[in-house]
Amino acid sequence: MIRVQFISIVAYGFIAWWYVTPWLKKLERGQALTALLWVHVFRYVVLYLYVAQREGYAISDNAVAELVIGDLGGALLAVAGIVCLRLHSRLGLAFAWFVVIASIADVTGGAYIRSTEPPRADATGLWWLIFVFFAPLIVVSLPLIVWQLYTRRDEPLSG
Repeated sequence: MIRVQFISIVAYGFIAWWYVTPWLKKLERGQALTALLWVHVFRYVVLYLYVAQREGYAISDNAVAELVIGDLGGALLAVAGIVCLRLHSRLGLAFAWFVVIASIADVTGGAYIRSTEPPRADATGLWWLIFVFFAPLIVVSLPLIVWQLYTRRDEPLSG
């Protein structure tokens, strides 16, 4: 599964490089960040982990709680950021940074829990699709958000 996730990250990386970054450059700063934050809103899909666990995916309750809290937190931060950016509030910039920081913490926490728990079988079914296609999209979006926040820091949110 890790290999397939890596392939997805590479594929999303090429899409970002060839198509997304030129498109983002044409948008106003607030619009570009809003588009990138929308990817994180759908992190509530982590709630499917409860179904996967009930269907036999061997993951501890502790790991499920950490993943759910991290992803729902990231989703809520993204929604708050989008609302602020739509209102042309600079608070949206802070929420975008919070999404990045919380996402890095979530990935780090998940990797730590995975390394301390007994090995488990790879995900199957819908959870496999989430792991292989959605999680890499989140990972690829983070450097794009940082790129927008850092390189366009002197630009106004909107024209």
